[in-house]
Amino acid sequence: MKSYADIDYYQNSFIGEKIISDEEEISRSLILASRKIDDITYYRIVKVGFDKLTKFQQEKVREAICFQANYIYENGVETSDIVSYSVIDINVSVGKADTIASRLDMSEMAYSSLKPTGLMSGIL
Repeated sequence: MKSYADIDYYQNSFIGEKIISDEEEISRSLILASRKIDDITYYRIVKVGFDKLTKFQQEKVREAICFQANYIYENGVETSDIVSYSVIDINVSVGKADTIASRLDMSEMAYSSLKPTGLMSGIL
């Protein structure tokens, strides 16, 4: 699979912090982030075609992918923060703030970037 954002975009155009320096790791993280973005947009980008999106949507998708790539690099692909767990009288609560992005296991900035595109309509 190819990412909607490439290494050049991440290194030279992405407005966020560039926390990944190794090009192989950038590529890997961008591909995984693209998969996540496809998933949360119900594969609308795949169905319509990235080139058929408006320039605004394309830019916001690229931006979201880079934010999500950073998130994946820092947190891994699957994160599992225990929100609540009880056994007899022992209670454990660990976790992130309860936001839509955290429930989707994605970067708050990636979610925020995608929100105005209309590609996530129907989510929560």
